[in-house]
Amino acid sequence: MFAIQQNRVRLWLWALALSYLLLHGIVATCLPDRLAPLSTFCIVLAELAAIAASFRASQSAAHPARTWWLLLVGSMLFHSTAMCLDIATEITHKAVFNFVPGFQIFFSMLYGVPLLVAVSLQSDTRILAMARTISALLSFAIGAVLYLQIFSLLTVNGSPNPQDALLIARIFDAIDLFLAVAATIRWLGSNEFQEYRFFRILSIFLWINAILPAIHNRILLRHDYVWLDLFISAPYVCLFVLILTAEPRPSKPPSPAIARAVRSGSPIFLPMALVAVGIMASQSHFFIGLTAVLLAIAGYGALNIFTQSRVLETEESLLAANEQLEKLIGVDSLTGIANRYAFDTALDREIAAARRTRLPVSLLMIDVDLFKQVNDLKGHQAGDEYLAHIAGALRAALPRATDFVARYGGEEFAVILASTDRAGAMNAAMKLHQSIADLRLYHPATSSGNLTISIGLSTSYGSIQHTPASLIRAADRALYMAKTRGRNRSEFLSMDTAGE
Repeated sequence: MFAIQQNRVRLWLWALALSYLLLHGIVATCLPDRLAPLSTFCIVLAELAAIAASFRASQSAAHPARTWWLLLVGSMLFHSTAMCLDIATEITHKAVFNFVPGFQIFFSMLYGVPLLVAVSLQSDTRILAMARTISALLSFAIGAVLYLQIFSLLTVNGSPNPQDALLIARIFDAIDLFLAVAATIRWLGSNEFQEYRFFRILSIFLWINAILPAIHNRILLRHDYVWLDLFISAPYVCLFVLILTAEPRPSKPPSPAIARAVRSGSPIFLPMALVAVGIMASQSHFFIGLTAVLLAIAGYGALNIFTQSRVLETEESLLAANEQLEKLIGVDSLTGIANRYAFDTALDREIAAARRTRLPVSLLMIDVDLFKQVNDLKGHQAGDEYLAHIAGALRAALPRATDFVARYGGEEFAVILASTDRAGAMNAAMKLHQSIADLRLYHPATSSGNLTISIGLSTSYGSIQHTPASLIRAADRALYMAKTRGRNRSEFLSMDTAGE
């Protein structure tokens, strides 16, 4: 039922639009020449209706879609200003066949500047403020260069020369085509509803506004027909209807790769336009044109630097969040065994249990022998694979549910053995050595040609003086002894001997 009602509203609006164009056609063809300003006034009315609809859409849109709609409003205000100047000229001056009235052409050409900003502006709210600043600077530069270029060709009163008109018409065609293509690219790469809706409407409007005015300008060079004004008002009438008509959501969003490419590449449109007008201006004002090109490059570079810094900041935040998540879940992402955070928690728990029960708890600190040379000779990816194999072998060699294996950091591992004395810990260490030997992981720097480990052991018997930190220090010193005495061995150091 709702869809049927929407279709009725859509048909009613299009019927209203056609009726308005028909009325404009009657005004343009049937009224005497002295009432020709009424035809231009019909163009202004169509533009004002489109401006009102765009402003209304901006009020219900969120950032940055609101900014896009307001830029469209600004664009149409420039063009309606040019049309109002036409009306004033037609009313206050004698009928003179002026192909390119100066100020009217300037304001008409300025309509493209806010649209260039719109197609260039990224939807990432984190860089929106910086993008606005750079876009404002580049837009001002485009306006200044256009002003200089137009009034170096024309006077304020314009020109009756058809060749000047043909040149200006070609510039307009290039601007309109560039805007239509840029808006279409943004539309096809949109994966958010408000962005999709705006650039869909803008693309349709700009293609109509590129084709019909081009036809208008070519015919106007030969014949000053008043009915040609219909080619100017029609795009704005269509825009009015498109805005008020409920737009469909994208049936199939673009692929993430296309969306990323469009989002990353869209900021180039505004600098490209400034480069183009700079090259055009350099033919008559070389240094000004060169300055415009350099400013475009600097603006695009600044925006890219700022964007990349935001990307790096985001990556760092994600890495920090991932590390925090790993801590919370207690699993090392590379090896799949417990991480350092889980190890610290487990050791605190076992030391507290040992104090209550007076049962021993042993700690094994394990270091992979000469592991740096594995990374140097075989690469870090091979080193990561070695660590994953080692972790699996250590876990498999200790089948008791209470045996706790963790990655302590880098190439170091740690094992907590609850209710295990020195003899039991040494027996477990022998199993760990054998499990690593069975892996037969190639290592050119060891005497056997295979990767080996060194183990330091210590045991706490529940003394109140024995803390997790003191047990770690004792086992770590024992590990140091194993490494200095030839590696691929285990050494035990009691906590009393360690000076604890």
